[in-house]
Amino acid sequence: MNERAENLAPEADEAVRAYIRMNRSRLAQDGSFLAMLVPERFGGEVHDLQRHVIERLRAENTALRSKLDAVERAVKAWGNPPTP
Repeated sequence: MNERAENLAPEADEAVRAYIRMNRSRLAQDGSFLAMLVPERFGGEVHDLQRHVIERLRAENTALRSKLDAVERAVKAWGNPPTP
């Protein structure tokens, strides 16, 4: 979907925006329409952007928590060297 509204017709861009504003609730119920609005970088099967973002943040949080635990263990071990 490389055609941009402003390239096809100068007034088309604003017409599309106006249509979306006027029909926001009806369009929000149509998952296939929302899938067309989601940028391609999220993948073709992402229908719920909020869920996608939450899952990505959960994965990031898990990775950061793991790194923090490793740093805390290293600091604790460094502060208490083993006795010979």
